Amino acid sequence: MSLSRALVESLVADTWSAAAWRTPRGDAALRYRDPVLGAGEFGDHRRVLRILWTYGQEGQASQPDDDESIRMDLFEATLRGALETSALAYLAAVLTFDGARQWVFYTPDVGACGARLAELPDDGGRYPIEMDAFDDPEGAYLRGDVLRVVSQG
Repeated sequence: MSLSRALVESLVADTWSAAAWRTPRGDAALRYRDPVLGAGEFGDHRRVLRILWTYGQEGQASQPDDDESIRMDLFEATLRGALETSALAYLAAVLTFDGARQWVFYTPDVGACGARLAELPDDGGRYPIEMDAFDDPEGAYLRGDVLRVVSQG
């Protein structure tokens, strides 16, 4: 696995920025690594792995209640421990909006991430998550879709 210097520095620094805004469906929040990696700085981490935790009904504009927030925060810490410690994946952003939280990872190996996720402790029940993955070698999804709200604000 080839790691870019920018990606390694971002993992080590672990610096985050945040944005919050209102949508027609309610409040939304975004946390993202700062500085944002540019095109060519992702090294072999060329695939997006999105993990979605649905906690409410779409269109209800709800934010997670305190108990659900705690569960998701613990899940995120566990995810990061499983995927980032060895730089298998890089958590670039976390969005909370419209009844769901989405973690946006970049990885060279979605299959290896899936294997690690299958080994996660689940607190006695399955995590309510869905996953998908797609190629994004230049980070266009992160900068163009996810972070667009920051540039518009």
